[in-house]
Amino acid sequence: MDSFFRCRVLTGLTVLLGSLSASAAVAQELYTLETTCRSAGQTHSCTVVASDVDDTTEYVHTFGSQTVSYRVIDDPYVRIEGRASNTTPWSSVKNATIDFKAEELCFNNQAFCVKNTKYLADVLVGSGDAMQGRTKVGMVFAANGRVDVACFDNGCDRLKEAIRQ
Repeated sequence: MDSFFRCRVLTGLTVLLGSLSASAAVAQELYTLETTCRSAGQTHSCTVVASDVDDTTEYVHTFGSQTVSYRVIDDPYVRIEGRASNTTPWSSVKNATIDFKAEELCFNNQAFCVKNTKYLADVLVGSGDAMQGRTKVGMVFAANGRVDVACFDNGCDRLKEAIRQ
């Protein structure tokens, strides 16, 4: 009877641990990129690791002893969240800009920027003809993280002017 009890306990633990590991985030690395990041007005050499994690694509930027992460969520609508370290919670990004000429993507009024030619090339390919020939793209996000306003090229400069007034 004692071995029967142990067998049931081991079976129960196996099922429990199996269900816990199934709910953990599964990450599949897409690419690693050596590039530059700009934070607090200073440019740093940084490493970007892009991974598919469950239903998101996460971009982890490491420079010096700092790690800054952003994730793109597509469902139920496109939104971007960021966090200043692995121990802080995710929060919605306020705005994002892409400068295709400078090959730079920036978040939250340029508080953090990264040169990521791989991501920007994917944006151009994934958007088909809609983005071809564009030099700038900007997005302002609502409180729920959903795109509230989008701008292109000179329209982004005009939007910034309107916001300042």
